[in-house]
Amino acid sequence: MLLLNDIKPELSIYYCASLLIKEIENQEGQDIVTLYKTVKEKYQISLKIFAYCLDWLYLVEAAKVDKKGGVFLCT
Repeated sequence: MLLLNDIKPELSIYYCASLLIKEIENQEGQDIVTLYKTVKEKYQISLKIFAYCLDWLYLVEAAKVDKKGGVFLCT
């Protein structure tokens, strides 16, 4: 699921996470709900895929969430 071998690579976590990184860069510090609404509106990503992407970005230490719910990229 991280990298798919079928016709629609835009459904992979790897690809969707790259879109999520782009949105976090544009509006760093926005809360998770607002970030999801933005990503869903622009790219039609489901909540399930959004959660997987955010989890994966956290696991590879690319993104973090602060105590207030703001999402930031790790440097």
